[in-house]
This record gives sequence, structure tokens and C-alpha cells, in this order.
Amino acid sequence: MADLPLNPDCFACDYKNHNVLHCAAHETIERINAGKDFTVFPRGKHLVSSGEKALGFFFIKSGLVRSYVQLASGKEQTLRLSGPGDWVGFRDCISDSVSHHNVVAVEDTHACYITGDLIDALVKDDINFQKEVFKQMAKEWQEMEEHVVSLGTKQVHEKLAEILIVLDNAQGRKNQVELKVTRDVLATFIGTKTETLVRALSDLKAREFISVDKNRIDILNRAALYSLSKIA
Repeated sequence: MADLPLNPDCFACDYKNHNVLHCAAHETIERINAGKDFTVFPRGKHLVSSGEKALGFFFIKSGLVRSYVQLASGKEQTLRLSGPGDWVGFRDCISDSVSHHNVVAVEDTHACYITGDLIDALVKDDINFQKEVFKQMAKEWQEMEEHVVSLGTKQVHEKLAEILIVLDNAQGRKNQVELKVTRDVLATFIGTKTETLVRALSDLKAREFISVDKNRIDILNRAALYSLSKIA
């Protein structure tokens, strides 16, 4: 971590061409470059806390974070796992509201922080950037809707297959998933009990779709997982 630059250059960012910056004007990127802050969050540190005013948002440069809400029962419901190239806290920042969920670092995470005031100014000055910001908001809404539908309509095996594919994609499509969260947390993401999740993992292993070695899951039959997940 000490070898990372204190303030990474947006123009040299690996993800510049894969998010809202890909069509932004040169001046827009310069202003973000000059106005952002760069922070390292150790595992377990919160990036966002529910109930706090959302004055900005984070762009994940490396690492993994978990967005979750605290239920009235005291249990946590995981909403999303976000990795390199993702923006977190974006919707609440743009809507100028308080944060409605928590975001915690699952592993050591490096993130750029961009203020809402800066984004508001850039949205007004750069029409192409404005369009991409709206697309980003639509993407977040769609992902949340799909997650809600998945929780309500898919069986545990289908949801587990889906999250394994999502995690593998986030980790570079190596057909090898390093679980950065506990099985308890993974169970909250797919809306089931830990015991049920463990049985589902064992079943997929018995079918030779995956192999499991502690916190590492190797995907042995990606096509079968994809078919099981019913991802459109």
C-alpha cells in the first residue's frame, strides 16, 4: 500500500475508459483529478455509515466493499458487493440525501472520494458527462431491482450460482473465487440461513460444478453455473 501514489492520476487510471469518465471532456477529468481525495480503508473500516449526510461518493480503485442495511431484528442484509471500477454512495450523493445503507471494506480497499459539489458543477458544464452520470444512476437502480427480484423468485442454488459468477467476474474471470466475506455474510446476500448456504455449496460441489478449499472456490463448470443462475 505504501507504494501507491498519494493521489493517483485519473488519466492513467485503468478504469477511466470503463465508467462515466470515458466520454468526459479533458477539462472535466482535470477538475476531478485536482478535486478528489485518495484514501486507504483497512479491512473492517466503514466508507459510508447509514444516516449520515451523503456529501460525496467513492470510486473503488482496488479492493472489495460490502453495502448492507441493519434490519430491525438486528441482523444485516447485504445489498451489494462492489469492487474495482465501481462507485459507491453515488445515488444518495446525487439525490442530496442521507445515506440509506452502510458500506464497509471487506478487504484493504483503495478509493477515490469525489464531492457532490464537484459532480454537480461538472454535470452542468459537460453535457456528455451529464448523460453518463444519468446512466450510472440507472445502472444502480437496475442492479438493485434485479437483486430484489432474485431474492423473491430464485431458489437458493440459483442465487448462489449467480453470486459466484458475479464474484468471479469482479475478480477477473479466473474461474476462481476468493471469498472475502464469511459464509454468514454470503448467506445474507442471497437471503438464506448459513446452514442452507453451506448445504447448497456442498451440493454444487457434489455435482462437480465447483470445488471448495476453505475460502477459495474453483469454478469447474462455468456453463452449468450460468445455466443454473438463470442470468438473462
